[in-house]
Amino acid sequence: MHTTEEKISDSSQYFFHTPTAQAIDLFLYPTVIGRFEYLPGYSLERSRYDSYLLILIESGTMEILLDGKYQLAQKGDIVLLDCYNPHAYRTDTGCKTTWLHFDGKLAKGYYEHLSKELGNIITVSGFREALHIISDLFSSFCNRDLKPEAQMSIMIGNLLLSLFDHTSTGAASASDGIRKVTSYLTQNFSKNISLKEMADMAGLSLYHFTRKYKKETGVTPHQFLLSTRMSAAKYYLSNTTMTIKEIALSCGFEDESTFCYSFRKREGKTPKQFRTGSVLS
Repeated sequence: MHTTEEKISDSSQYFFHTPTAQAIDLFLYPTVIGRFEYLPGYSLERSRYDSYLLILIESGTMEILLDGKYQLAQKGDIVLLDCYNPHAYRTDTGCKTTWLHFDGKLAKGYYEHLSKELGNIITVSGFREALHIISDLFSSFCNRDLKPEAQMSIMIGNLLLSLFDHTSTGAASASDGIRKVTSYLTQNFSKNISLKEMADMAGLSLYHFTRKYKKETGVTPHQFLLSTRMSAAKYYLSNTTMTIKEIALSCGFEDESTFCYSFRKREGKTPKQFRTGSVLS
């Protein structure tokens, strides 16, 4: 079927599938599959559509609403969404995608594990393999030569499992990236480094970097940087005669006032009180 939706190219196609009772009881199964070219300005907000959704982004970018904020997915990323809950996505640049709504008794377990381990925007080294699987499934609908439901279930399972297979090496690489950022922050805490610069250094998307960093270290990048700056500040306060202003600037704070506010909030006393050993009354 060719779509008539606004902001989607006329050549875009999609197909519905109604699973048998056996498939519902035993298999993973597709409910809708499509290959869309979204035009710039397309947006979708939906309260519910009973299924899970995989979107493979072949070109362009798409923004996905996650935790109340739009996060960027780009070429080579795979988006995983629980459409049983409110969801939204949009594109300013336009993008080409192949997508699959799927369900089944195992679908929720796959979704929960994948989203917990990898997030909802997943970058995989095996994107071409994933695209090959979903394209093969899409072609069977286009050619009206549907594969047996058991085979479709295996294909969807392989598609989902490929995300694990090809992020295992990626996960190690991501961990190396997190360690690289942590080492850099430890040695360059006085510099003004943005979250985007950290993510680029780690070789991860901004959204994936923030999630991965907290998972690896237990704190956010901002919390780690602040802790490092505070540790340095306490060392300078205890072991040097530097002024409070000099310490503030040496530790990466924009001014003395910001430093004193952050220090008191974190330590329960002012820098001067810490230096003299007095407590806050």
